[in-house]
Amino acid sequence: MAAVSIMVAFDAAIRSHRAGQLAKAERQYRTILKSKPHHVETLVMLGQLLTETGRAEAALETLGVALTVDPARAEAHGAQGAALRRLGRRDEAASSYRRALALKPDAVEPHVNLGNTLLDLGRWGDAAESFHAAIALVPSLPEAHLGFGRALHQIGRTDAAIEALRLAIGLRPDYAAAYDAMGEIACDLGRWGESIAFHAEALRLDPKGPGFHTHFGIALYNSGELQAAEGSFRVALSLNPDDVIAHFNLAAVLLRTGRLAEGWAEYEWRRRLFGFPDLNTTRPEWHGEPLDGKTLLLYGEQGLGDTLHFARYAHLAAAQGARVVLAVQRPLLRLMRSVPGVAEVVPMGEAVTADYHLPLLSAPLRFGTEIATIPAPISYLGVDPEAARSWGERLAGIKGLKVGLVWAGDPRPDDRAANRVDRRRSLSLAQFGVLADIPGITLISLQKGAPAAQAKAPPDGLSVFDWMDEIDDFAETAALVSHLDLVISVDTSVVHLVGAMGKPVWILSRFDGCWRWLDRDDSPWYPTARLFRQTVPGDWSGPLAALAAALRETAQG
Repeated sequence: MAAVSIMVAFDAAIRSHRAGQLAKAERQYRTILKSKPHHVETLVMLGQLLTETGRAEAALETLGVALTVDPARAEAHGAQGAALRRLGRRDEAASSYRRALALKPDAVEPHVNLGNTLLDLGRWGDAAESFHAAIALVPSLPEAHLGFGRALHQIGRTDAAIEALRLAIGLRPDYAAAYDAMGEIACDLGRWGESIAFHAEALRLDPKGPGFHTHFGIALYNSGELQAAEGSFRVALSLNPDDVIAHFNLAAVLLRTGRLAEGWAEYEWRRRLFGFPDLNTTRPEWHGEPLDGKTLLLYGEQGLGDTLHFARYAHLAAAQGARVVLAVQRPLLRLMRSVPGVAEVVPMGEAVTADYHLPLLSAPLRFGTEIATIPAPISYLGVDPEAARSWGERLAGIKGLKVGLVWAGDPRPDDRAANRVDRRRSLSLAQFGVLADIPGITLISLQKGAPAAQAKAPPDGLSVFDWMDEIDDFAETAALVSHLDLVISVDTSVVHLVGAMGKPVWILSRFDGCWRWLDRDDSPWYPTARLFRQTVPGDWSGPLAALAAALRETAQG
């Protein structure tokens, strides 16, 4: 095929490709390559087409030929990045995009693609820089403003993120992905009505947009519309059965509504989320094999409260003859030695020789837990006798009902998702001024972290004893709690500590409360728990008034 003929054939193939006639375009590209196997432009375009049609491995082979012929071809490196990203090889994809940019720094597409890959990797700041570079090159590119807005949102620059997304919509009024991103920001801010409206518009514009039904479902869930949320998650999964976020949130709906068997199965998808621990072991996970004479490693995987909550399953494993080793976070080491059925407690990450391992939050699935079979002993945590004696002496002179108090969670700077929930679950100590005129009670702080400083300036009429500076682990907290009559707490790890000790615990639960509390005022997990729930998102006045009335009645009784 002569050079002119190849150019004509190549132009025709490009037109077919851009018109969406992909099968025809592929035939045209391959015809050119039969005549000229090393025609780099055709190899690059065929590689792109193969990625677009879900054949990323074949695309890498084709692009490998192109890069062997011309290692300095920026477009080939960019196309290679797209194939690698499609295969989930995101670090390699980022490297390919950087090679493309090193060869052609003023090419806008690799900047945008690198930014999207860095978003996939959770490298929000780096992603923002890539999108900013793209905008500097082409200010009118809506995709760059969309990516910039998403990255800014993740690094906490909410106002700037909203402005970037508005620019994207201004440039492309029918930009469904930008409306979807606006909905995510509104959801994170707790403005769920706005979030639902944004996501509904995104779905109107693109009913099959990637992740759109999932994000819509999350907004519905947070608004308390559980049935509608479930429907959205199931639609999302019909479009993309591997949508991890949809599976994870469907699990929350199922567990919150008491359908535990299906819920635990869906909850296994959490393992594909960022941050799930890698044990780096060749030993098998336990799937119900006989445990008699075997060693089972149960390990924490999420927060301190989750470890406290699900450590109860050690007893069930031990009852089957297992030697149970429990791997936990360091603040729990001393306390968890008291859990029935536990032979050894080690820090998370320490090498352990075991026959099987199991993450703690998979134990309910393995043991077939339903509402009626939740293992809920009154108490499964013990207290260090010497520490308990010491605290007993210190509290001996305090009169009236001794009430422990936790008013806030502890923000984690490196986990923005957790921080968004923390803002919704937390109060200030000042809001507990409604308890100030209740006679016969003494408040004792159990608050740790930055919010603990509020105890130094309590609201008028509210006196709070505070010894938490002296406490450095949960065993010591348990020793203090053992001498209290009641603990009042927002939904933090202290709730699980107190509930697992069998002490009365009153829980202030946000409107979009955790699935584990179901939609009840009591808890099948903790027989001594009582919940006071928000009925209006963000409004604690109702739950606090109900709690104050109940506390007054308890103190008088």
